[in-house]
Amino acid sequence: MNKLSQLIHDQQSAYGIIVTLKDPAVVEMLGFAGYDFAVIDMEHTTMDYGLVEHMIRAAQCVQVTSIVRTAPNDYAAMLRVLDAGADGIMVPHLTTREQAERIVGTAKYRPIGYRGLDGSSRAAHYGTIPFSQHIRRQNETVTVIGMIEDALAVTNINEIVSVPGLDLLFLGPADLASSLGYQDQFDHPAVMEAIEEVIAAARKANLGIGIPVFTPEEVDRYSRMGVNYFTVPPIDALLLSRALSSHLHDVKQKAGITV
Repeated sequence: MNKLSQLIHDQQSAYGIIVTLKDPAVVEMLGFAGYDFAVIDMEHTTMDYGLVEHMIRAAQCVQVTSIVRTAPNDYAAMLRVLDAGADGIMVPHLTTREQAERIVGTAKYRPIGYRGLDGSSRAAHYGTIPFSQHIRRQNETVTVIGMIEDALAVTNINEIVSVPGLDLLFLGPADLASSLGYQDQFDHPAVMEAIEEVIAAARKANLGIGIPVFTPEEVDRYSRMGVNYFTVPPIDALLLSRALSSHLHDVKQKAGITV
């Protein structure tokens, strides 16, 4: 198992960040800071495959689990990042059982799935390990994560969590709130009810469940609800921009400059 999956298997919480800044050094910093996993974001950024591969290398250097978030239904991207050595994939807008089955099929080799074979990939150590060993290891260690962020996904949640090979779920409260008709109202009772329903279904199916949070209080709140892994804060760029703004504000205030 990779570190993220091992922590959840051991009933411990795991902490990571969604990485949008285009530098492998950011991933290294996460490891040195003590984070457990990095979600390398190809959904909302312009990262290319070469950069993502370097970020995966950086994660391996600091014992951080590398999860690549692809665009929705981009099955070619899922295969490429796994062949590049990613520890797992996170797929946005998972809404149906059939979609979950195809994602698992793309990520896992037979008999679990039908992933295309390549014994010369980086994940296969460029062909220096027995092919059977590579297949077994990938099926045992690759983590498949589906993002639940649509009203339809909540409706279908019991079917989704029943798919063999789907390892974890990750809630997207912003898109989920919007899909339910409550954009920018993440704490609306209807949104919280949907989140609680997803968490309950995941826990009943023995799947890990994650969510983005900002504060220790939110970690505590969702932990009590059954969530066991977190992106905290959710995104690296958001953390950096807020830290810079706060630091400059304090400097100017100390200097007597109106802010």
